[in-house]
Amino acid sequence: MNAIGSQLKLNLDHTRELLVRWFVPGPPTSQNNVLNLYREIAWYGVLSSVTLTFTSVFALRLGASNLLIGLLSSLPALVNVIFQIPAARLIERHQDRRRILMRAGFWLRLPVGLIALVPFFGGRLQAEAVVLITALGTIPAALGNVSFTAMLADVVPPYRRARVVSVRNALLSAVTMLTAVAVGEALDWLPFPVSYQLIFALAFGASLVSLFYLARIAVPPGPVFVKRAGAGGHTDVRVWARTVWAQRGYSRFTLGAFVWHWALNFPAPLYSIYRVRELKLSEGWIGTLSMIESAILMVAYYFWGKVAEKRGSRLVLMLGVFGLSFYPLGVGLSRSIGPLLLMQPVAGIFAPAFNLGLFNSLLEVAPAERRATYIAIFNTLINVSAFGAPLIATAVSEVIGTRDALLVGSALRFVAGFVMAALLKGPSAGARLAAPRGQAAP
Repeated sequence: MNAIGSQLKLNLDHTRELLVRWFVPGPPTSQNNVLNLYREIAWYGVLSSVTLTFTSVFALRLGASNLLIGLLSSLPALVNVIFQIPAARLIERHQDRRRILMRAGFWLRLPVGLIALVPFFGGRLQAEAVVLITALGTIPAALGNVSFTAMLADVVPPYRRARVVSVRNALLSAVTMLTAVAVGEALDWLPFPVSYQLIFALAFGASLVSLFYLARIAVPPGPVFVKRAGAGGHTDVRVWARTVWAQRGYSRFTLGAFVWHWALNFPAPLYSIYRVRELKLSEGWIGTLSMIESAILMVAYYFWGKVAEKRGSRLVLMLGVFGLSFYPLGVGLSRSIGPLLLMQPVAGIFAPAFNLGLFNSLLEVAPAERRATYIAIFNTLINVSAFGAPLIATAVSEVIGTRDALLVGSALRFVAGFVMAALLKGPSAGARLAAPRGQAAP
């Protein structure tokens, strides 16, 4: 009995040590920065799973039209187009960028809590209210995304970025998978709309925990950019445009990504419409599809992170581009849940390659001295496509049908993929980054 008791105590101590290590943020150090980045994304995964998987489904259940579902994808992108570059200039003019990040972090999470209240106050315009709240929430998100990307480049050295980003995304996928399964089952069992109100409220609470860990990241003071005195508005814009275009690696990469994102975003609103209206899937099956993708994402992010370290981010990016080109084709040819279950791994395998390759390649080609602004310019152009493409897609689907519009989306992806490959042809900007002398890349 004493031996059993000793072993039990040892196991409890070990479990407590693991829990303390995971939940306690510790003092702000470079090592704890990485751990807090992992903790933050794990809790944020609850919000991400609920919003990405079920916001459009919620709007459809509230009676949203195809146009509204298109606007659900497009309006946030339009807001990003307007606010990305002003957000970057705000960040560059403040040394305490952590403060900006925390304020933006709260306000970009708040809309999820507000969506939970829509059935109480929405009246006959409940679906419209969900779309409007989502769009308005993109204003602080524009500031938060630019500041977070710039912060990550400051707190994680280049030789560790692929590993840190891949682990973060693997954690995000794990939480997304578990959340999607639990939420999908809960939505099938609980009465509507209370079921949706509950999951959005829980997602908002989890997102605040992620904000707590984000606050524990030690962010070094950033350089303050001071505008030259006497620079005229129009002249300054022309000079800045020439300066950006002179960065050949950055400008070619951004142009290629811009072309590809038109094709990437084209079928985005069609998936939910096809699953809910054409195939009549329940929330449980929609959650299962998300679970399958997330389960594969966990492994795929780790795998592609290893490939990026050895072969470079650009190769990983292009493999993701051409792999994702098959996905709308497979979805459009699916007439029941069975083929969809077989197609979902395609997204799980190749989406991590695209996301990881795009993010790391952008950090590699964006000049460090004004990284926030270069990232904002990139995001602005990408969001132009994210605004226009879904609206075009929903209009096309009204004419030729959702299934045929998905097939068109797949063809567009293949064409855009070849255009992007041609623009990126040349020495890879995503070559493996070596660790500093005296340090080994983990």
